Amino acid sequence: MKDINKEKVVDGAKKLTALRGAMEKIADQVTEKGFENLLFTSAGGSLAALSPFCEMVKHMSTIPTFTEIPAELMVTGNPMITDKTVAVLTSKSGDTKETVAVAGWLKEKGVTVVSMCGEADSPLSKVSDYSVNYADAEPHDLLGIYFVGKLLQNHGDFEDYNVFADQLENLPEILVKTAEESVGVAEEYVSYFDPEDKEYQIWTASGNTWGHTYSMAMCVLEECQWLRTKSVHSAEFFHGTLEMVERNVLVCVGMGEGPTRPLDERVIRFAEGHTNQLVVFDTKTLSIPGIDEKYRWLLSPVLLWEMFARTYHHLADVRKHDMDIRRYYRRLNY
Repeated sequence: MKDINKEKVVDGAKKLTALRGAMEKIADQVTEKGFENLLFTSAGGSLAALSPFCEMVKHMSTIPTFTEIPAELMVTGNPMITDKTVAVLTSKSGDTKETVAVAGWLKEKGVTVVSMCGEADSPLSKVSDYSVNYADAEPHDLLGIYFVGKLLQNHGDFEDYNVFADQLENLPEILVKTAEESVGVAEEYVSYFDPEDKEYQIWTASGNTWGHTYSMAMCVLEECQWLRTKSVHSAEFFHGTLEMVERNVLVCVGMGEGPTRPLDERVIRFAEGHTNQLVVFDTKTLSIPGIDEKYRWLLSPVLLWEMFARTYHHLADVRKHDMDIRRYYRRLNY
């Protein structure tokens, strides 16, 4: 197991909590301007990282909220998108072609564009009405909690948002503990790759942890490790994918603490009886000092990604397959 860089974890968390005021200010300005619906759109793993916030609004508010894949949106359009729409986008590089293109497309329609970027003065930040640069800080999706939480508070849907946001000051300690407590499940997962790679594995989740679990399967294991995976929502698992479960087929569950948890538990019960390789990444097993019980489900995606990060860095180290190696992505024109 690779050593945990505690200093980096703490530094990243502190950088993000320091941006709370910037995200809340944008939420206040958007509220004052007025809006009718929320759109979350970006490409690949960035769209997956926004998924929890769509779920957050859906479970806590009546604000019409939806997600769109940029390339498809620009081909099909969407009549719900008007000059009363607020669009939220994110990109670590700030220059993802589809994300930058859809931001410009939305601006032409009068949409208010809010972005979170890992690079200052990036193409995405320049085309946005409001943009916050998080540099190399992780987990950057925390910024969405501040923005959406404040927006919901302004709408009368999250009266105790300030209590939750204040508790997030404990994030540096929380993430270090999460990293330490994730060593066991990371080692369990990696043990199934010794001495040979898996030919096929299944990743499933639901609710606000589905996006990150999908991203782990597609943007990490497929893109960065070239491993064949199947990502399927827990609610859809029993409509096809269950037939692929058998001995030596690895099933992984990204499990949070929100209202859809029973969907994941159903998959686990089935998998326990039909495969000898089941790994459950469950945020409920984690210590979250300083966070009230009722807020844990909101933090599940952030914590789950930290669990995944421990896992994929360990996997890359064991397999001697660097996370930065690509054959096609950003190497060819396609």
